[in-house]
Amino acid sequence: MVNFLFILLISNTPILKIDFVGNKSINNKDLIDDILSEENEEFNDVNIDFDTDRILRFYETQGFFNVDVIPHVESTEEGVEITFHIEEGERPKIEKIIVNGEEEEEKLKGFFEIKTNDFFIEEKIVITEDKIRNYYKDRGYPYADVLSSIMPDSGRLIINIEKGTLYYIRNVVIKGLKICKLQVVHREIILKSGDKFSKSKLLDSQRHIYGLGFFGTITVDILKNEPDSIDLIFRVKELKSRILNFGIGLSIPLKFLISFGIEELNLFNVGHRFMIQPSFSTNIEKEWDAKIEGRYIIPHVTAQQLTISILPYLWFEETEFFTRNTRGNEFRISKVITKNTQVSIANKYKYVDLREKITLPDTIKGITNSVKLQLMIENREEFFNPQRGIFIMPLIEYAGGILGGANDFIRLEIENRLYLPLFKNTIAQRLKLGVIIPTNGVAIYEKYYIGGQYSLRGYPEKSIGPDSIAHEKYGNIIGNYNFEARIALPFNFGIVGFFDIGYVDNEIYLLNSDFFKMSAGFGIRYYTPIGPARLDIGFPLTNGQGREIYLGIYHIF
Repeated sequence: MVNFLFILLISNTPILKIDFVGNKSINNKDLIDDILSEENEEFNDVNIDFDTDRILRFYETQGFFNVDVIPHVESTEEGVEITFHIEEGERPKIEKIIVNGEEEEEKLKGFFEIKTNDFFIEEKIVITEDKIRNYYKDRGYPYADVLSSIMPDSGRLIINIEKGTLYYIRNVVIKGLKICKLQVVHREIILKSGDKFSKSKLLDSQRHIYGLGFFGTITVDILKNEPDSIDLIFRVKELKSRILNFGIGLSIPLKFLISFGIEELNLFNVGHRFMIQPSFSTNIEKEWDAKIEGRYIIPHVTAQQLTISILPYLWFEETEFFTRNTRGNEFRISKVITKNTQVSIANKYKYVDLREKITLPDTIKGITNSVKLQLMIENREEFFNPQRGIFIMPLIEYAGGILGGANDFIRLEIENRLYLPLFKNTIAQRLKLGVIIPTNGVAIYEKYYIGGQYSLRGYPEKSIGPDSIAHEKYGNIIGNYNFEARIALPFNFGIVGFFDIGYVDNEIYLLNSDFFKMSAGFGIRYYTPIGPARLDIGFPLTNGQGREIYLGIYHIF
């Protein structure tokens, strides 16, 4: 029952205050966020009706079914004050959950977000319905439905399941192709003729087609045919498969960059991908480097659906202290195990020709030939600006020995990234641990380094470690931890507070090590459709002074 008491209604009058009385279980902030009226906005008596209904509805979603709300509007010389008097009534608990229409009730209990002795929280009930509904839609029942009945007086929650008919896939049809071959799209579709229908496999198939990079809108029609079979009609819109990009930029410490790239996403019209990207950078000391990177990817190789990647590169560096020419290639074979897990094995070849302008150590060598085994687990919900999820990548690399080359070592490494939402903000953390175990000598350029905008902000790049090439420092062991609090602001802006820890050495000796460093700082972000632009200022906290300023694109992790 709802009663209204109005002392005075005045048009064009501001709302000075909104208050709630009697709300013992729901706080004021949640109620304020749910109603239309706002403090310091113009008073509208029509909104009072809506607000009262919204408060009643909000309480119902939280398991209150006998609530009275009485709005009280009182005028002052400056405006009006609104008080909602609330009688919450009893909040019943669930005494029994009954599942109708399914013999396998025990199998479904794992999907229940709600249990006996819980309140009748609508959100938990809806999540439970969705999970059970999707369970059946993944097992051949595309029209399965789940509806719940709430009986608060008796404390019963009744879940009614209607599975419907079991359907199999008869035909998979693709429409809208103009240039791309049918097989390129067909092999991305997991569901095949004769399979049971599966909602998750259908969504994964759409995701795989989008992942090709040259399709826009993708819709799927489900057409019933025979009593137990359906056709899937994929309607796609092709985009251009060739991408040209050009970039010019400035980074701090002062460095000028220019890059150009061309990428073909559907080479030879068979879904192969090819990319070549040259880049050049220089600084005010007239040091420069030029790099040419290539990438050739062949998907769906053999019946095991392997992906072959060929990654060649050339890199020329001219610094105050040395000239370094590097060339190499990585030949990688990858296999997707699950939607979030991928394993790969790679052969890496690298040749380095380093010619000193000053005296350098005798450990400089030339060729590295290695095999790398890598696992990647990822469930980040977004690549450029993740707010939730985890990324784990362990790897083992074996170099030299029977593979030949001048460097002989074993590398063990793991990187873990964790993203946690906090209201509309994000807590992001990264931990990287690694060790190189020399088996018969390893060149300094194969070792770890730290410092700079991507690892330890506040310290110059490659500035920490026991071994050195001129001003560059290296070591056999690395530990790197990064913490960021990413706070969202209006108009696509954001601020970031960060704390970094870095350690590079040839042995683990943290307490009195000269190579254990910490830093902190803050930054500004501007979020664009292609990722955030970044400005960071880092301050060294351990045996350091001054500051380092960084300008770049994307988060550092």
